[in-house]
Amino acid sequence: MKRFAILSLVCLLWLPSDWSGAVPPSDTLLPPTTKGYLSIPDIDAFESSFEKTQLAKFLDDPLMQPFFEDMRQQIEQRVVRSDNPLNIRLEDLRKICGGEVCVAMIQPDGDERQHASVVLADITGREEEAEELLDRLARELKERKATRSVQRIGQVELVTYTLPLQEGAPERQQAFYFVKDRLLVAADHEATIKLILQNTTRTIGDRLADLRPYQVTMERCAAAADELSPHVRWFVEPFGYVQTTRAAAGGRRRRGTDMLTVLSNQGFSAVQGIGGFVNFSVDGQDLLHRSFIYAPPTNQSEQRYELAARMLDFPNQSESAPEPWIPEGVATYLSFHWNMNNAFEYSKSLVDEVAGAPVFEDILESLEKDPNGPQINVRQGLVQHLGDRVIFFADYRRPITIDSERWAIAFQVTGPAVVAKTLDQAMEADPDASLRLLDKQRVWEIQREFDEMEFEELDIAGVGFGFDDEDEEEPAPLLENAALTVVHGYLLVASHLDFMEEILQTRNEAAHLAETEDFHRVQRRLSALDAGIGSGRFFSRTDRAYHTTYELIRQGQMPESKTMLGVALNRILGPEERGVMRDQRIPGQRLPEFDKIRHYFGPAGIYMLSEDQGWYICGCILPPQADETGEPDDAEEPGDEEDPGDGEEADNADDAAVSNE
Repeated sequence: MKRFAILSLVCLLWLPSDWSGAVPPSDTLLPPTTKGYLSIPDIDAFESSFEKTQLAKFLDDPLMQPFFEDMRQQIEQRVVRSDNPLNIRLEDLRKICGGEVCVAMIQPDGDERQHASVVLADITGREEEAEELLDRLARELKERKATRSVQRIGQVELVTYTLPLQEGAPERQQAFYFVKDRLLVAADHEATIKLILQNTTRTIGDRLADLRPYQVTMERCAAAADELSPHVRWFVEPFGYVQTTRAAAGGRRRRGTDMLTVLSNQGFSAVQGIGGFVNFSVDGQDLLHRSFIYAPPTNQSEQRYELAARMLDFPNQSESAPEPWIPEGVATYLSFHWNMNNAFEYSKSLVDEVAGAPVFEDILESLEKDPNGPQINVRQGLVQHLGDRVIFFADYRRPITIDSERWAIAFQVTGPAVVAKTLDQAMEADPDASLRLLDKQRVWEIQREFDEMEFEELDIAGVGFGFDDEDEEEPAPLLENAALTVVHGYLLVASHLDFMEEILQTRNEAAHLAETEDFHRVQRRLSALDAGIGSGRFFSRTDRAYHTTYELIRQGQMPESKTMLGVALNRILGPEERGVMRDQRIPGQRLPEFDKIRHYFGPAGIYMLSEDQGWYICGCILPPQADETGEPDDAEEPGDEEDPGDGEEADNADDAAVSNE
C-alpha cells in the first residue's frame, strides 16, 4: 500500500472525471496527524489545464515514449514484487476516478514508529467501474491466498485483505478499503481508515482541516490567489514527514548523528508546516505556484526563534539587480538577503551538538593561535565584515561529463581589503592551495585528491542524516576543488578556476545576466505577481538547468556525477557499504538527445517574502517562446540559444579539444 499511494498519484495525472461536490473535501476527512498531503480537487479542471502546458506536450512527444514505456514497466514490476495486496494498475484508476483525488502520509497517534498511507477518490459517475475493479481485485487476491474479512460499521462495510506471512517479514501485509456515498478510501492501517470513516460524519474535530499550520498555510495562499482555484494543493509537516517516511522504510539506519533530532533540538521545529497551491496554464504561465512556510515566532524578542534556528533571519529589502559580473549565460541564479554576521554566532550551538562536544570556540581559537595553522581571527578578519546578500549561480560545460557542472557563490563583504588579507593568510597555510593571477586579480585555487565515497554519507528523509560516529577517518574536506578571491565587494567562491576566470572577465564585457531578455521577461511576470520588496529571488533557464542531469541519466552516469544533485542522490540513496557505488534506478538508454526536446523548457522565477508567521514564496515557469501576454518574444528561438559556456570562446575551446583528440 505504501507504493500504491505513490503509484496512484502518478497515474491520476491522466484521469478523466465528472466533478461532484457531494463528496466531502479530503482535508475534512484526514486526521490532524497527516504529515504529507497532496490533493487534486477537480481532476477535470486539472487535466484540461495541464494539457495546454509544454510539459504535457513533452510527455506526449513520440521521442519520449520508449523511455516512458520503460519507466511504466519498471514501476509496475516493483509494485507486483512488493506483495501489495491491492494490485491496482494505471488503467484501473483511469476508469474509476470521478472527482477529487488525494494521497496522504499519516503518523498514527503521533507515534514516530508508525506510518500509514491513504488514497481517497471521488468515484462520482464511475461507480460501476469501481465495483468492477473491486470484483477483479477480489478474484486476484483469492488466487494469492489472501483472506478477506468484513467489518460492518454503521451502514458501511470495511473490507480487509490479509496476505500470508512472507519469509523475513515482521507481519502480514494488509490493506483496507470502504466505499461510502461515492467516496472510495484505501489505506494500509486499520485505525487510520476507521478514523477517516468517522470523519465522514463530523463537521469539526479530529481533522486536518482544523490543524492550525495547515489552516494558516492554505489561507495565506488563498489570499494571494484571490479567486483562482488551485489545480493542486499540498501540505507537509517537515519533521513528522521525515519520521513517517523513516518508519515506512523500516526505521532510521543507526549509523551516525541523527540530524533530524539535532535540528529539532536547535529550534528548527519552529517550521510547523509547508504547503501551497499549484496552477497550470494560467495568465500566460505554464505553471504558477504559491507556497507558505509556516514558522510562527517561538521567542518574543527580536530574535524570533531559539538557539541555532535564529539563523533563519532573511530581511526584506528592495531587490537589487544581478551584479554586472554575473555571466549572461548562467543556467540558474539565486540572490537572497541573510543576516550572516548573526547567523555565524547562532550556529555555535548547532556545531557543538553535531560534534557532541563544545568545539566551536576551540576551532576558532585553533585557527588563530595554532603555530601550524593560518593564525587568523575569523571574527575580526571575516565575520564582522560580512554583509547581508548572498548570490549563487551555476552553469555547465560541453561536452557533458560527470564534472561539467560549474557553480559559484558570493558573500557580500563590507571590508573587502580586510577579508582579502584574511583569505591570503588562510590559503597560504593550506598545502593544497595555489595562488593564481587572473587579469591581475589574486585568485586562490584549491585542488584536493580524495575519493568522496570514502567519507561520511548523509542519511536523510527516510533514513538518518549525519555522520558515522564509528569512523576513524578524517572528515572529507569542505571543498574538493575551488577557486576563491575577494572582488567587487564579495568573497567569491567558484567550483572551477575557468569559471572564476569567466566571471572576472564578464564585468569588462557588455553582456551580462541583467541585460538578457529572458531574465527581464521573468522579472516582469514576477512583478505582475506582486513581487516587490522581499528577501530573495531565483531565476532559472530550465532547459539549461536540466541538461546536465538529463544527459548523465541518458549516459547511465548519474551515480558517478559530481553535480550537486548527483552528490546528494548518492548520499541519500547510496548503499550502506563504504566505497560502493549505487546503481542508477532510471533506465536512461532510451532517452532521445536533449537538443531534440529542449524546446519544451522555458524560463522560471521565484520570489520570497519574509512575514510575521513565516515566508511566502511565489513563482512560475513560462512557456519557452511566448511572453506573459501570449505574444512572441524578441529573444532567440530555443534551438538557437547558446548554452552556458557555449559562447564563442567556449565553442572555440571545444573545437580545439576535438581537434586535439
